Amino acid sequence: MTAAMTTILSSSSTARAHRATTTTTTPMRAKIMMDNGGASSHRRRFDVVARAKTKQKRAGGGGGGSGVATAEGLYVEMDLETIGLEGEAWKLDAVAEAIRRGAVGVIPTDTKYAFVADLTNADAVQKLYDIKNAGLNKPLSILCRGFADIDTYTTGFPSNPKAGATLPFKLAKQCLPGPYTFILPASKELPKVCLMDKSTKDKARQCKARKTVGVRIPACDVTAALLELLDAPLMCSTVPECDDEPAVIYDNYLAAGLGFMVDIGARASSAASTVVDLSTGDARVLRRGAGDPDMWASDEGDDEDDGGDDEDAAWGFA
Repeated sequence: MTAAMTTILSSSSTARAHRATTTTTTPMRAKIMMDNGGASSHRRRFDVVARAKTKQKRAGGGGGGSGVATAEGLYVEMDLETIGLEGEAWKLDAVAEAIRRGAVGVIPTDTKYAFVADLTNADAVQKLYDIKNAGLNKPLSILCRGFADIDTYTTGFPSNPKAGATLPFKLAKQCLPGPYTFILPASKELPKVCLMDKSTKDKARQCKARKTVGVRIPACDVTAALLELLDAPLMCSTVPECDDEPAVIYDNYLAAGLGFMVDIGARASSAASTVVDLSTGDARVLRRGAGDPDMWASDEGDDEDDGGDDEDAAWGFA
């Protein structure tokens, strides 16, 4: 049994179309030259590299023990430095289609690489938890296209800050798009599957629903282009091994059911987003990350929570 991975790569302008060559290595690679379509005088040629990989065994899994899985995944490599997003954006079409079909994959953000899934698809959200091997009590966040998505899936930024403090919404507009995650009260529009905390299952509280959700508007052109293509936000959670090369991340999770990987190269910084909890009104910095936390720190020195790190509360936010 094998698991196939499809990689989309840019080819040089001199590549000859309609020629296929096959070489055998470990893993086996089959290189096929294809046309991308469009007007005949402006067609872009590209390589599709299919790698046949032996199935991998992963330890762990929700029920304990070990499991064996095979999967077909899409590996999309984007050359933003040489070609730029405008010339590479067409590659995201296949990624968007995979998400619509319920696939869970990894995409870049302005901080770490992150797992993403259709937030309206309960099976996809569950699959995200399974692939990451994360407890269902762990929160996820939403990658938003803009403030309109934040208004839809949360009750908004608090409007009654401490006397003399700047309105959180005004501060947020200075920060976004950018490397910040804001925790806000969830609205009724957010699918219930995104809020269920199953850590209490079979106990007195029986799957207590969370009342908050993290929201992000990343300053990443690839993320923004994908969200625009989908015309919808995405559920997301950070990839733990973000210091690894994208191909390594893909290999680590392929057997667990990862559906796709968007590779734009290793991230220049391994810092995660700065996480600010605004769910109770006053800002509380849960994690100092790539975004400037000082603008959210309290001016009053008697609040020892401000400016501190709460890695458990900030867990999973890219």
